[in-house]
Amino acid sequence: MSCLELYAYSTDQYLKEGIIKVGHTKLGRTDQRVKEQFGTSNPEVPKYVLIGTLPRNITDKDIHNAMIMNDCEHIKDAPGKEWFKVKNKADPFEEVKKAYNKVVYGSNRPDNFTLREEQESAVNKAKKWLLKEYSEDVIRSATHPERFLINAKMRFGKCFTSIHLAKSLNSKNTLIVTYKPDVIGEWIDTVNNQVAFDKWKGIRAKKKKGRHDPCLSDNGEFPSSDGPIVMCVSLQDLWIGNNGETKKRLHKIPNISWDLIIFDEVHYGSRTERAKDILDKLDYKYRLDLSGTPFRLIEQDDFCSQQVFTYSYLDEQERKNKEAENDPNEELEGVYRQLPDLSIATIEITERDIQEQRDKFETDDIDFSLNALFETQNGEFIHEDAVSHFIDGLCKRDHDARAVSVFGKLGEQLGCPAKRHSVWWMNRVDSISALIEKLKKHPYFSRFELINASGSDSKKNDDDNNIIARDKSVVQQAIQRVDLDSSKLGTITFTCGRFLTGVTIREWESIMILSDVQSAESYYQAIFRVQSAWVDKKSGQIMKRKAWVFDFAITRCLKVTYDCASNIADQVDQQESFEQKTDANRNNLEIITEGLCESLDIKRFYQGRLIGDSTSAKDIFEVLNHEGSKIALARRITSNVLVNFSCLKMLESNPELLDILKKVKGYRTQEVAGITAEELVKIGVDASDLEDVKNDPNTAPEEKEKAIEDFMEKEKDKERQSRKKWYATQIKRLAICMADFIYMTMEREYNIDDVIQTKSPEFFEVMTGISKDDFVLLCDLGFMNRFALNRIVREFRDQEDTSLNPEEYIYESLKQLIA
Repeated sequence: MSCLELYAYSTDQYLKEGIIKVGHTKLGRTDQRVKEQFGTSNPEVPKYVLIGTLPRNITDKDIHNAMIMNDCEHIKDAPGKEWFKVKNKADPFEEVKKAYNKVVYGSNRPDNFTLREEQESAVNKAKKWLLKEYSEDVIRSATHPERFLINAKMRFGKCFTSIHLAKSLNSKNTLIVTYKPDVIGEWIDTVNNQVAFDKWKGIRAKKKKGRHDPCLSDNGEFPSSDGPIVMCVSLQDLWIGNNGETKKRLHKIPNISWDLIIFDEVHYGSRTERAKDILDKLDYKYRLDLSGTPFRLIEQDDFCSQQVFTYSYLDEQERKNKEAENDPNEELEGVYRQLPDLSIATIEITERDIQEQRDKFETDDIDFSLNALFETQNGEFIHEDAVSHFIDGLCKRDHDARAVSVFGKLGEQLGCPAKRHSVWWMNRVDSISALIEKLKKHPYFSRFELINASGSDSKKNDDDNNIIARDKSVVQQAIQRVDLDSSKLGTITFTCGRFLTGVTIREWESIMILSDVQSAESYYQAIFRVQSAWVDKKSGQIMKRKAWVFDFAITRCLKVTYDCASNIADQVDQQESFEQKTDANRNNLEIITEGLCESLDIKRFYQGRLIGDSTSAKDIFEVLNHEGSKIALARRITSNVLVNFSCLKMLESNPELLDILKKVKGYRTQEVAGITAEELVKIGVDASDLEDVKNDPNTAPEEKEKAIEDFMEKEKDKERQSRKKWYATQIKRLAICMADFIYMTMEREYNIDDVIQTKSPEFFEVMTGISKDDFVLLCDLGFMNRFALNRIVREFRDQEDTSLNPEEYIYESLKQLIA
């Protein structure tokens, strides 16, 4: 008997009742078979799915029996014997998948994915690091030998990959800690729905309305399980006191020895004092960190290249291009082609676009301040006329249309769809509220559903005129309504950051960046939201081929692109240095910057022109005044990452530290008269308080804005700036002196502890101006960033490896070249 394939079909009306037909046919005949059975006289179009290939000697009858065992009702009086009624009306075909997987794989679960090549590579690299399969020198040089970081862009499948890693490590109990409670559902579905994790159980620490997942009881009892467990808890929910006390519901979590802890979206919460305090009180063997944009984390927390797996937008595009080359007619089911191409249009706002002088909105940090343009007072825009001109310009289609017409002529040129679903990213809640009120009265934008996702609590409930979105389902429901309403032009979701991390709204085709965001992490997290795949599940049709980013600050766009490229290049440089594959003629920073410019199709629109200029790495380096060479070790030694103003508050209890800082050697002596410990303590307290407010997930956006404004007002004091500059300079000088010491000493240092435990303490004091004990004290109290220092030491060692054995290095390089 030849192999058969299993299919299921129904109609829109039958699907509402949970009625489906399940049958088999010869391989490749599902389309034809459904058409034969359905006929041409039926007014409804069949909805069908190909479930999978049946093994030899297995038929649809075996699947029918499995469905009956799963409480699906066999409709006996229907024409034919293959009609069933299922209870799961939300997704009736899921019941067929469960039965198929039960018969074929022995698991009564609906999903059966396999690891893609890049996901398998991530698992293998993480396992190699966590099981310490590298040399002792490499492990010793790591600041966090028990941690591994998966640095992968959204849609990589970090949940699926991570649980496979847990499985490969034979983890019996895994704890997921996430900064974003909304993503817990994805973790639970991954663990509880995949055939690969049969008998595993995903458990919520806290019940969620509308879901029926396994949860902890109010007394903290775990649901029964015959296999490994995966506990999911949000950082906001998890609290552990100094003596291990916690909420009654969570009381077992601190007492369990976890085989693996997974910290999701680690770049958000991991560096807060609260997060560090919680993690320090948990007992675990391994830790896996996950992030899509861990730029600062890699630099500040010091991850060496062996403990990081990076999968960037460039990697994804490379696989997408290969998939297209191998299947140009799209005959096979693609993985990467489902993701839309992302294009960035960065547009100069001219005086003609706002009918105002540009210099009103120019600052030292950004070429045009969107925050200033949309600033409000008493609920009204301060620059009301400028905002009106800008909004009008967005939708112009006539001969007066200029580059800002992203909802008009430029949007048409770029190929944006007629019905738009867009997200607008702004800085302030008040600005969003004022703009929504303005757009309601606009002749063009009033035809959009305007969704306020800013987090404002000024309106506790939705009313006829306002849509307040605190959950993504509100946005999705609005999109569904608009798609059925021909009088509507689309939806616009306004946000200060909500839904821009860890959330997918597949219909979003564009993002407008109307804030002064400077963080490459935040920027790339946000823009990749609109690059999510949108595929019709039943027909397999790709619904979104392209997506767009509209950025109205050109220099900012180029800067964050450079920062992103620099982060990726840094990882490549480290890996090549470790493998001794460094090529003096290969500039990774330039190559990766060029790759991002090309794959993101970055176009710059100047002076209102509707024709954009392409962007290259050379353009970015020229604009940012970079020479285009890789970030040198010398630049890292003088980086601001080394400086932590918050720790200055410790001078209150340790005033002697000021004398230590004053002794640090320098090429020129700084003026220290008039600098007191009390003044520096005040700077430290203010910096620490601001950091706490910014990192507190429970603080309202309005409170954060107020705290930032108060802090910036204090920063205007010139004497305060002078004191901060003095402190930062002393810290950087100390790092330079330490580097000189490493270079001059005959010892081989593998990490910062080797420097601290040097056998040449007198020489250390000669080179730095302070004693070894003074240096240890500064490191222990956080005045020196140990992680950043550790990285400097390690990179010195890597460079020494090639310089100490030049003949061997040249010989190995020649062998690779010949090969």
